[in-house]
Amino acid sequence: MTSSRKNRLRRNPHVLVLLGYVEHDILRGILSHAREAGWTLDTNYNRTGLTPAPGERFDGILAVVGKRRELDVLRRFPGVPCVDLSGAWLWDLRAKGAAAVGRVTYDPAALGRMAADHLLDRGFRHLVFINTCNGWHERPVIGAMARGAAHRGADFHEISLYRKIAAHAPYSATRHSSAAMRWLERSLRDLPKPCGVVVVDDWAPHLLHLCGRAGIAVPAEMGVMGLFNQCDICEYAAIPVSSVDANFERIAREGARLLGRLMKGSRPPARPVLIPPGGVVVRQSTNTLAVHHAAVARAVRFIHEEFRGSISVAEVAAAAHLSSRGLAVAFRRELGESAARYIARCRANEAGRLLCETDLKAAEVAERAGYSSLEHLCRAFKRATGLPPAVYRDRNRVRI
Repeated sequence: MTSSRKNRLRRNPHVLVLLGYVEHDILRGILSHAREAGWTLDTNYNRTGLTPAPGERFDGILAVVGKRRELDVLRRFPGVPCVDLSGAWLWDLRAKGAAAVGRVTYDPAALGRMAADHLLDRGFRHLVFINTCNGWHERPVIGAMARGAAHRGADFHEISLYRKIAAHAPYSATRHSSAAMRWLERSLRDLPKPCGVVVVDDWAPHLLHLCGRAGIAVPAEMGVMGLFNQCDICEYAAIPVSSVDANFERIAREGARLLGRLMKGSRPPARPVLIPPGGVVVRQSTNTLAVHHAAVARAVRFIHEEFRGSISVAEVAAAAHLSSRGLAVAFRRELGESAARYIARCRANEAGRLLCETDLKAAEVAERAGYSSLEHLCRAFKRATGLPPAVYRDRNRVRI
């Protein structure tokens, strides 16, 4: 790196923000780090669509490549350190002679696991994924959901909608053609009920519309769940849609930190940095228990209310008005696992959330998640996740 560039970086790095679509959480994450690092940001492309003027100089670029137009802009700045915050286009171009870039993005398999767990915890025994484009972000979701369903004795179905969509323009208006929508409506009618259906957020309103047209009750007959938690879609849908938070703000912060290192001469990571999801944002579309057995439904409600305290299977049986033997048989038949295992998963999920989202000491995490001691947390958490709490926290903080 030349001395003039080092001096410029010490004073006030000039960073181009090149977003193919405006995701407000991404902007918040970028701005948060930019203030700490003293960067000057060029956001004109996102606000006005104007490309940088000829001769403009940048020390780094943060990009979400959604269209070829963003690639055309990037090609005008060869050699400028760049971090890709989303799709695979820019990353794939590395092998074709483009400037080296880093990539920080969401973990699609983790999104799928979290969506499956949420629907299974709600009692759905039939899980469905609507595959809209068979892209890099959807295939890992399918695999994760299928494995999650199989692990808990549930069924998994894939609706390959992308096959009914024009292959040459999967994101154009043709995707909502009458023929494709009629086919999807028939597919929804034929699904076993009740079922939990997952689809990327921007398809959720269309799915709700088809459910209404087909007379399918949401969430009683079909729990509908999105991916990415785009609030402008999920909050204002006809029925507010539950969704897995892709953690875009953290993705942007970690991407900005990586860009800071690249601008100082570090090499980009050899593989994409995957950020774990931020959790499930529960809204009306899955706000139900799809458990037909009334006693098991009572047991599940009791567990969700009380697992942070010291509860026993006998207490769960009493709350369900069943004998311990009756609870064991009914619970396994309805949910594919024992009540004790269900309680353990609730506690492990809560402990994992606290480890990732707070700076609480492990002993405090144990107390808040319902474990009797720190030793109990360590044993049970490793049994549930395969990792000790400290290792789990360290890995999910994603140090780049």
